[in-house]
Amino acid sequence: MDQSLRVLKSVRVPMRDGVGLSTNVFLPGTGTSFPVVLVRTAYNKHGIGPREWVNRGLAVVAQDCRGRYDSEGVWYPFVNEGQDGFDTLEWIGAQPWCNGSIGMFGDSYLAATQFSVAPEGSRFLKALNPRFMAGDCWKRAYYCDGAFSLGLTWSWLCFECAAPTSSAALLPLFDVPSLLHTLPLLTLDERSGCAAEPAAYRDCLRHAHYDAFWEQFNFRARLNGATPPTLLIGGWYDYYAAETFANYQRLRDTATSAARRDSHRVLIGPWTHGISGSSGLGQLDFGSAALAENDATLRWLDGLLHGRAPADCQPAPIRIFVMGTNVWRDEQEWPLQRAQSTTWYLHSGGTANSQFGDGTLSRTAPTAEPPDLYTYDPDQPVPTLGGNHSIGPYNPGLYEMAPPGPFDQAPIERRDDVLVYTSAPLAADTEVTGPVCVTLWAATSAPDTDFVARLVDLYPDGRAINITEGVIRARFRESVWGLPQPIEPGQPLPYTIDLQATSNVFRQGHCLRLDITSSSFPLWDRNLNTGAAPGAGVAARLAEQTILHDECHPSAIVLPIVP
Repeated sequence: MDQSLRVLKSVRVPMRDGVGLSTNVFLPGTGTSFPVVLVRTAYNKHGIGPREWVNRGLAVVAQDCRGRYDSEGVWYPFVNEGQDGFDTLEWIGAQPWCNGSIGMFGDSYLAATQFSVAPEGSRFLKALNPRFMAGDCWKRAYYCDGAFSLGLTWSWLCFECAAPTSSAALLPLFDVPSLLHTLPLLTLDERSGCAAEPAAYRDCLRHAHYDAFWEQFNFRARLNGATPPTLLIGGWYDYYAAETFANYQRLRDTATSAARRDSHRVLIGPWTHGISGSSGLGQLDFGSAALAENDATLRWLDGLLHGRAPADCQPAPIRIFVMGTNVWRDEQEWPLQRAQSTTWYLHSGGTANSQFGDGTLSRTAPTAEPPDLYTYDPDQPVPTLGGNHSIGPYNPGLYEMAPPGPFDQAPIERRDDVLVYTSAPLAADTEVTGPVCVTLWAATSAPDTDFVARLVDLYPDGRAINITEGVIRARFRESVWGLPQPIEPGQPLPYTIDLQATSNVFRQGHCLRLDITSSSFPLWDRNLNTGAAPGAGVAARLAEQTILHDECHPSAIVLPIVP
């Protein structure tokens, strides 16, 4: 039944330094004090709909973050969200219409506002629901294992957030492919019609390795035992599936009691950067079951703020959507203890280039085999085709160039600079659920380069559907958190490529496939193969890549197989 509601529009909530943050308050039409749902957003508070919450007897508070839309002050990503969030919680808690219980939810930056305020320890904060967000912005957000997240970072900092209000609608007026090919990347903001100040975009490029700048955006490191019950939501085809589980583990590890440890939850669905209202994504349809958890946020906050236990809102600590069979399943731990770490080795006669080559995957370790060779040309990068990332319709012009999700990889698997390794048809359904990684033995003629790996489900009808992917910048092969280390051209070295995590059943008759290449543009910036910092390079060179798979260099993908 719809309730009438009372609206307090654009209230100025004072922060400790006197800055006023513009805030909408929505109250049920009857009653005097209520639990409150708070959303702090960088994307316009007027887009937050209150009706479904008010109908359940909850008040809603929607606030523009500092320097965004109608709020005062100067915005810089994340730096003020902890203190501003705490001051907002204290203000709400002191209002007569608040009963002392506040929960928060939101996607992406709205999730980061929750991670930022959680360690501040407000007594009013009772429940969180961060969705589709990293806990460590260096590991996988602005960068991904050393590679600059070009499309995401550029579109967000140069269009969505370059001014107090979004200019993303202007993106299609630019020649996006040509613009993103232009060097140096450091001045891409000016070529996009943006001022160089505030310098968030340039700051990201100037800090091309982990340092104090990135430490301030490591939200996970600051999560502690005071964090209230938290439902973390992610998507298998988002940029942050593995980050979601890392955040969950941090919450459990730092919990001050068994009850608090067991109060946290994870939900991962067949989504990209947000819960979808459709069962389809990319070129797959996951069926009606995919929609079954679309009300998870409402159940979580409505339940906890009305006094119910976390187990009443989501019984199992982990709930995942298993693709391939397209069913939801409850789990008790992550990674799954019953999953068997299974090594599939790369093989070929030296010509694994493209889907027409002789690359294979098998459980048999290699002996004497010739390596595979390809030339990586930064001026002709392999294009991003679907994938596990956060580019979306809110990035017009870029989204058409690189939509996320499952897509047939045939167009890029025809290229000679893509190595393709395929198993024999599977004799039975084979479930892969958990973290996925590749150990790649490779040599390059360049002082620095990238290696990209992608797990693919090859269908009997020939469709090659991407499942999960990753990249490693060669200079970070020893540690993505350490200083970059130069490589010796021509020297075979082992590279560990983190392919995030997934849950997919490769059906009987399907094949496992692994693609290896050196670019996915514009998801990641083109490594120019010169050793120059991402923002500084103005010229590219070819890299001759050698992928080894022999007795001394057993390149392989390691899959968590669930019996």
